This record gives sequence, C-alpha cells and structure tokens, in this order.
Amino acid sequence: MNKLIGLIALICLSLQCETQTAPEPESRVTVCGVNDPAKELPWLKDLIAKADEDKATLAYKGNYIGKIYLENFRDQPVFIVQMMMGSGGIAMYLFRCDGQRIMDVTDKEIATTIAGFERKNLVYANAP
Repeated sequence: MNKLIGLIALICLSLQCETQTAPEPESRVTVCGVNDPAKELPWLKDLIAKADEDKATLAYKGNYIGKIYLENFRDQPVFIVQMMMGSGGIAMYLFRCDGQRIMDVTDKEIATTIAGFERKNLVYANAP
C-alpha cells in the first residue's frame, strides 16, 4: 500500500512539474523591425554566410573571421562587425539596420562611445 501511495505521489509531482512552465513573453523585442537580424536582414545573412564559408574553407583568406555585436550608437541600433573584410587593416565596421556602413564617425565618438561599447549582445561569432 505504501508503494502505491508513493507511486501516486511521484506521478502527481511529475504532472505538476509539467504544468509549471515559464510564461511566454508577451512580445518579442524586435531590432531593425525583425526578431532575428542574423536570419532576417538579407545583408547580414549574406555576411554571416561568407563568414561561415571563410571559417570552414578559408575561402576569403580569414577576412571574415570574427564577431558581430549589436549596440546602440547615435540613438539607433548598429551592428559592430569585428572582421577585416578585405580591408587590409581595419578590423571594425559599424553598420546601420539597412546594411549601410557608418563612415562619419568622429575621433571623439571613437574615444568615448565606441570605446565604451560593452559588446554583450553577440549576434554572430566564428572566432573565440
């Protein structure tokens, strides 16, 4: 009889655990109008495809090995691409949501804002 009560108690506990799941978020936070920028922004998806190929075969001679982060710059989301991308020396680029490179960065912004990026929002990495 004790074994039966123990079995019933175990079944009840297991059923209770299944019903106590975390609630679904009410809404997903979107960036650049999408839920998953790495898969839904065509320019970023293409860049990541090149990076995957470069990691696997060195098709681009290691120019697409690195990381991509999401940060906030000038009150807008930007992607920090820490890859050489054939530049011959530049290893960090900033891109807007539409894939346009931000070119007009001032020395002061580099020293203050960009140097202070926390790089916590990792979008993609194929390097340690």
